[in-house]
Amino acid sequence: MKNNVKEKKHAADVFFDTVLRHPFLFITLACLLLLPLGFAQTNHITAVSVVIEALIWLIGSLALVAFGNIGGNAKTNIGLIVSFVVLIGGFSLMTGVNHRHATVLFVPVAIGLTLLGVVLYRQKKLTADRVVLLMMVLGVVARYCYCLKFSSTEMQHDIGTFTGGAGHLAYINYWYENGLTLPVFDVTTRWQFYHPPLHHMLMALLMHVFVWLDMPLEWAQEAIQILPMVYSALSMVVCYRLFKLVRLEGAGLIAAMIGVCFYPTFIIWGGAYNNDMLATFLMLLSMLWTLKWAQKPSFSRILPIALCVGCGMMSKLSAWMVAPAIAMVFVWVFVKNIKKPLPFIGQFAAFGGICAPLGLWWGIRNLMTFNIPLTYVPDTKMDVMSVAHIPAAQRLFDFSFHQFRYPFEAFTMYGAPYNEYNPMIGLLKTSLFDEYNQPWQFNEMAVAFVLLAALLAVLGFIGLLWFLLQKNTETDVMTRLFFVVIFVTVLISYYLFCFQFPHVCTENIRYCIPVIPILSLGLGFGVQQLAKSRQPIDNE
Repeated sequence: MKNNVKEKKHAADVFFDTVLRHPFLFITLACLLLLPLGFAQTNHITAVSVVIEALIWLIGSLALVAFGNIGGNAKTNIGLIVSFVVLIGGFSLMTGVNHRHATVLFVPVAIGLTLLGVVLYRQKKLTADRVVLLMMVLGVVARYCYCLKFSSTEMQHDIGTFTGGAGHLAYINYWYENGLTLPVFDVTTRWQFYHPPLHHMLMALLMHVFVWLDMPLEWAQEAIQILPMVYSALSMVVCYRLFKLVRLEGAGLIAAMIGVCFYPTFIIWGGAYNNDMLATFLMLLSMLWTLKWAQKPSFSRILPIALCVGCGMMSKLSAWMVAPAIAMVFVWVFVKNIKKPLPFIGQFAAFGGICAPLGLWWGIRNLMTFNIPLTYVPDTKMDVMSVAHIPAAQRLFDFSFHQFRYPFEAFTMYGAPYNEYNPMIGLLKTSLFDEYNQPWQFNEMAVAFVLLAALLAVLGFIGLLWFLLQKNTETDVMTRLFFVVIFVTVLISYYLFCFQFPHVCTENIRYCIPVIPILSLGLGFGVQQLAKSRQPIDNE
């Protein structure tokens, strides 16, 4: 007789399954729970904030172990609890002695998550998805440690000051002081004010929220750094969903997610005050919704694509770069269903009716009001950073090793032996260190990191080609082409930009961040295929 009694799920399994069903909420909550520790700035850490943060970790870890029975038996659970108490207590004591040590928060969390992973592994409950979840939590902590370390004026781009009248901080402050009142002046007369305003508006809104909660304005100006950090953290979740959608699993899924969780680009730009991270997040989200729409075309799935692309362009105009790939998917699905065109025509009309106004209203308004071109980009015209005199062939094809011996992006004005001229090498260096350029005592290690990044990029590219050309794969041709078209569009746009504005500062990963998750996908696919090839063949 068949047993119809449903087996009761283990509490730990319920917890992990629930989190993996709602990762966006969980990761956002993880970001917010870190905020009381210094509000994104080490100088603002107080004894009370250390106690609050320690209690959050302590209650959370004890509840997970005690009620989830992670270890499976009392002895293992007690060992886990003691370990977590020691880690949390040790970190709290170290932070109490010197609040700047809060930036090593990454270490005890990494040890604690590793312990948790080991116990789950011994209980045969450590799946690839759970490994990814632990990695995402650690990725959140890494991002917050970066925010603690670097303030609103450190490791930033085109930033200015809140009261200086120019730069991204001044642009945020404009919306903070003026609400939704549009500028009545030519936005090209104030440095960085030409950017579409969504990101800066949201930063200003959050600053209002913190001030309303009785936070000092100076603190609020630092605390809003949590917003790009949330965008960066949620990008991990989007990539996880994308990789699952193309059937990455096991070692392949873990390998792909390592690049998104821990690659320095996402950590650095998760602490940036400018608009790059929001635009990147919305581009990735539009990619996810496009593939979900392709699986089941409907109004409810095409409208999020329109919102993501439109709001992405309302954050930074370069978010348009996902449009060619999205258009390719639209045409592909339409042709496939050509016998029933009307529902698709209606969906495409709705897409255009939402996306175009959101993405273009700012540019059209500036064109009509101030005669500013839609694609306006200010030219720095700084001869000290110019590489215009270097032949195009050399910039494209010179990969001589002397460029790798200097591991940071080379600026002669900062003492480098030459100006960085190869856009691809500029990508590699800035993806690791951004524009940090002070040689340090571990210079050889920095060189090794650049060479490792180059190797991973080559392997990821080979994996992406394999992903595109492989016949025996569960992912359809359209989906594979979708990723390749985005990769090619972003890369070509970046190279054109580097030659249109031939300066060192244009050779930066921030102009093509989406290539990192796509190369991570290629690397993950390669790892997965190699793992499958090593599996024993069943002769039965």
